[in-house]
Amino acid sequence: MLAQYRRHFVRGNLAIAFAGDLTEARALEITHRLASGLPEGTARPAAIPPPAGKKGRRLVFVDKPERTQTQILIGGLGSHPRDDDHIPLHVATTIFGGTFTSRMMRAIRSERGWSYGAYARLPYDLERDAFSMWTFPAAKDAAACIALELELLSAWQKEGITERELAFAKRYLVRSHAFDIDTAQKRVHQKLDVDLFDLPAAYHTKYLDHVRSVTLAQAKEATQRRVSLDDLAVSVVGTRSEIGDAVAGAIPGLSNVEVVAYDAE
Repeated sequence: MLAQYRRHFVRGNLAIAFAGDLTEARALEITHRLASGLPEGTARPAAIPPPAGKKGRRLVFVDKPERTQTQILIGGLGSHPRDDDHIPLHVATTIFGGTFTSRMMRAIRSERGWSYGAYARLPYDLERDAFSMWTFPAAKDAAACIALELELLSAWQKEGITERELAFAKRYLVRSHAFDIDTAQKRVHQKLDVDLFDLPAAYHTKYLDHVRSVTLAQAKEATQRRVSLDDLAVSVVGTRSEIGDAVAGAIPGLSNVEVVAYDAE
């Protein structure tokens, strides 16, 4: 732990951002004072290589006894803001599982009552992050929920979204964007994100323009290019002796099953 601390906590690896009523001179004064407690050092290159997705549909079952509720994550490689199709995929993901009226939420919560929430996420990081779906149904509904999620994913990936859905998603993202920039802290975090995650310089400042310009064809193409139906990881926390076989049977084309004890190191 000490070796890692000494390697990374150095001035050359430090980023400091300010927001508020202060001059540049005052910001520099505070910066020098904060940095003075660290050794000089140099910036460390990213030690984690770009991820390479695994092939096939894989089930990782985290076995926890006496679980009446499950936690389910399904996903694979997503995108990075450096990709030209990141924003179109972001818009399409909003329709699929990014709002309270999304496809996932309607099918899983509203129509069947299997999970209080049903979401799809497309986060970003320094390297390509994951596209994932998240639900948490009762154990008795887990297998059926997984089967439905895979059906929904297939329909979304193959057919794309509709013009009506696209218009709604763009309107929702544009209007809700105000809550991403309504404080100085949020705005300065966006500046840091650009630096720390190697984002395009205008990723945040031109975000609304990029969302407004997404076309139906771009959203469909991005979904088909970035979301794989064949290379998926399905992770389930539950009691395997009770639902393990049913869960595995709900995943067509399953190529590998790994069982992990919930308390394994």
